[in-house]
Amino acid sequence: MTSRTGGEWVVEALRAEGVRHAFGIPGVHNLAIYDALLRQSDVAHVLARTEQGAGFMADGYARASGRPGVVLVTTGPGATNTLTPLVESYAGSVPVVVLMSDIASDLVGRDLGALHEVPNQIECFRPVTRWAEAVTEAAAIPTTIAGGFDLLRTGRPGPVAISIPNDFLTAKCDAVVRGGAGRRPPCHVADVEETARRLLASARPLLIAGGGAIAADAGAELAALARRLGAPVITTVMGRGAVSERDPLWLGVLPNKRATEAAIKAADVVLAVGCRFAHRSTQGLLLNLSFAPGQTLIHLDLDPNVIGRLFKPQLAIVGDAKDGLGRLLEVLGEGRPTVRWDWTWLGELREAASPRYTAVVAGLIGALREALPADAIVVNDQTGVNYWMEWRFPVLAPRTFLYPVGSATLGYALPAAIGAQIANPGRAVVAVVGDGGFMFSVGELATAVKYRLPIVVLLMNDNRYGAIKWLQEQIFGRWGEADLSNPDFPALARAFGCRGERLDGAEALPEALTRALVADGPTVLELRAAMEPPWEL
Repeated sequence: MTSRTGGEWVVEALRAEGVRHAFGIPGVHNLAIYDALLRQSDVAHVLARTEQGAGFMADGYARASGRPGVVLVTTGPGATNTLTPLVESYAGSVPVVVLMSDIASDLVGRDLGALHEVPNQIECFRPVTRWAEAVTEAAAIPTTIAGGFDLLRTGRPGPVAISIPNDFLTAKCDAVVRGGAGRRPPCHVADVEETARRLLASARPLLIAGGGAIAADAGAELAALARRLGAPVITTVMGRGAVSERDPLWLGVLPNKRATEAAIKAADVVLAVGCRFAHRSTQGLLLNLSFAPGQTLIHLDLDPNVIGRLFKPQLAIVGDAKDGLGRLLEVLGEGRPTVRWDWTWLGELREAASPRYTAVVAGLIGALREALPADAIVVNDQTGVNYWMEWRFPVLAPRTFLYPVGSATLGYALPAAIGAQIANPGRAVVAVVGDGGFMFSVGELATAVKYRLPIVVLLMNDNRYGAIKWLQEQIFGRWGEADLSNPDFPALARAFGCRGERLDGAEALPEALTRALVADGPTVLELRAAMEPPWEL
């Protein structure tokens, strides 16, 4: 036991959990945390320009590294500015920890008009977090933080929010720090053995891998199981990269109906791993997934509440994906696949595309992929080309394709790319954005400049909210309030201290990317183009 201020206990608790970076903005109520940060070197701080930006940075950091992203914000509006990023982190099961100050403990909940007061602040965060907790005594600060990290290590990942009254942060108290506890639960042996029996008896087994396979670092086990069975692999958007998409066993991205629906209907046994069958992907703008009575669905997931929520499985396995797949491989043993898949037909499905997947769109995506290293991290926003990239951009490794699939929010890519670059210095990081989404978070260019991060922003400019225009025309036969008045983007980038360049066409992209990736700071590459989304209403 040592007597420290609450702010010092916050930093000590983060250090004990192995945190090396935190994103945030100081405010009058959380200055005790920042004072403690300034007096140590283990936890580096990244100063964002908005709390929303800090939240997206932490999300990008977590997705690209597998380590929790940490956000430090002040009371009231500083805290509530993180709600939009938390909506995305919750939907994507991304481990983000938000530590916020609150008004003084004797004023909480009384609605007296204290500075920055949001009555019962923590209640705002319960709908968009795995766990939201208000600290009720200063000595509980490190144990509460440890509890949040323990939850992230043992259960389904997602955001955690902790609110600490500002008087607790300045007060000295005795406390104890215990970090690093908790592990994911293993899968039950009997469930694994029954799964092996059903898979061995299957004529057409099929694997569906979601973000849980990425979170568990189970890509090697997934690929080995697919080869042992001779089974095609479908990945969700969050599961992309669990198997290289140049692997002949990879079939497609789940919501891409043309590639996946017929194969799913033809399978007699489907093993879903770390996949919650999110409504957006399975009942969305293209795929309407269902399973026939004669099919066997086996669902392996860390979170028992996910299993059966949309599709009732014949067999449920609760536990860590890496453990479950590893045990399954042991039970199956060595052997050759005996399945009856028609791989010529599957290959045709894999290449199937909408007539609106034009040579222009395919050329741009191909040029981007070929210009980047295999381990480059591509961060998506929401614009015409991103909607195609969600299914068509080849992802070659886990944690290299960041997509806000849960919330489909604008403004994600730039700050998330900053977080990804902080987590992976030396790696190529590219943010692909539209003009509308870019302006949501353009201020974070200043953050990229401040830390001399060589991220590349590929800005697709059609001077409108292009997807909204398309939807209006498809649904109502007219459009409006979707056209934008934009700045000179290369000039704006240079005003921030970035490099800025306008490309004449997609053919100029490879050379421009090569220059940008070796620059000493961020680059904005503007490409003027309009692209329809792939949806079919």
